[in-house]
Amino acid sequence: MSATLIHHGHIRLIKKAAEYGDVVIGLTTDNEVLKVKGYTPEIDFAARREILLAIQDVVEVVPTPWLITDEVLASNNIDFLVHGEDNNNSVSSEKVIVLPRTKNISSSSIRAEAIRAYTNTNNKKLMLTPGPAVILHENLQGLKPYFGRGDDEFTLVSNIVKDWIKKISGQDHVIAAQGSATFAIELAAHSFLSGKVLLINTGYYSDRIQKLLPSCCHVTVVEYKDAFSVSGNFDWVACAYTETSTAFLSDLKAIKNLTYDLGAKLFVDATGSIGLENNHHLADLTAFSSCKGLFGLTGGCFIAHKEGLETKKSDSFYFNIETHKNSLVTGPYHAIASLYNVIDIHPVLRKRVKTSKDLVMNKFGAFIEREEGQPLLCTYLNGLVSKNDDDIVLYSPRSILPGSVICHFGEIHQEINYLDQRISVHTL
Repeated sequence: MSATLIHHGHIRLIKKAAEYGDVVIGLTTDNEVLKVKGYTPEIDFAARREILLAIQDVVEVVPTPWLITDEVLASNNIDFLVHGEDNNNSVSSEKVIVLPRTKNISSSSIRAEAIRAYTNTNNKKLMLTPGPAVILHENLQGLKPYFGRGDDEFTLVSNIVKDWIKKISGQDHVIAAQGSATFAIELAAHSFLSGKVLLINTGYYSDRIQKLLPSCCHVTVVEYKDAFSVSGNFDWVACAYTETSTAFLSDLKAIKNLTYDLGAKLFVDATGSIGLENNHHLADLTAFSSCKGLFGLTGGCFIAHKEGLETKKSDSFYFNIETHKNSLVTGPYHAIASLYNVIDIHPVLRKRVKTSKDLVMNKFGAFIEREEGQPLLCTYLNGLVSKNDDDIVLYSPRSILPGSVICHFGEIHQEINYLDQRISVHTL
């Protein structure tokens, strides 16, 4: 055995082997583990040997190569090889005793749980902020050395992640770039938007869109409550689906109907809504980041759009969507990799966001002025939030508000939420 991480499966195998005679452990050397498995054991050979010799049924521990042969047995005066059901050693069948493996345990599974324990320990700080409020162990498990050209493994991972993003965004094309959602919004605007733009104002993040629009756009800003009485002709309608700064959720179906009436296309800042809210397929063009409702690491951003959307020509290199589409610069390789293992558990993570949301709505319902128009990402409380311990980071929205905004990503790494025990809410 290698016994890089001793567990009860090893102990059961040793005890069973002792029924056949004196137990001599053939212990794989450090160099052999490195050569075959590609890593240096967490515990070196001398320490592993010491641990095994402390087990009552073990008579001796000898160094062996990864592959056991009849010659290895003979050189150590061994009569039989006792092994689990995964035996692939080149030993004569009459010299092999195969025993069933202990189910659901291996050094590899312990390693995976160690990553989970490591991330959970680091996630003890409760972040009431937008993402990433936690680092998931699935994020870390996806990280490898990757490159954007000639790396077949990354190409496969990237295509799977982009296909998933196409599905949840309801779009036909996805372009990835390195940077924040702010960059994706600006790149998308400079690549597709021109003419008359109706910008629906909901707070800081809708204001941000206006700052990022190209000079060729003629912008009309309208308050959300007045938007649906606007008439005329426009080329684009732009909005932030989830306005994190005020914890406000736009009615995207109503906005889409407005774009029909105005003869326009719809551009959506989906930063706080992608992966959480429905109806992103109603947009013609969206932009968002890797680290909020997609539950990945920071550093990646995406532009997703419908087939047939015409791209504007650009004299810029970096502010040219073709540059990022064709991987002419370093891309968000590790942000994309961090999303790979999230795909299968995304429904669970979204459900945990809702669990946190429901907890706040129920516990602090007296401070909630409006239940309609509240996004899944965050909740506005008409009160002041204070923390009950030092390991809490409160959210300071960029919009000036009398109350408080709480975001719901802080405990998605675990099944049980303690948010209501760790904060208090006071009247204004």
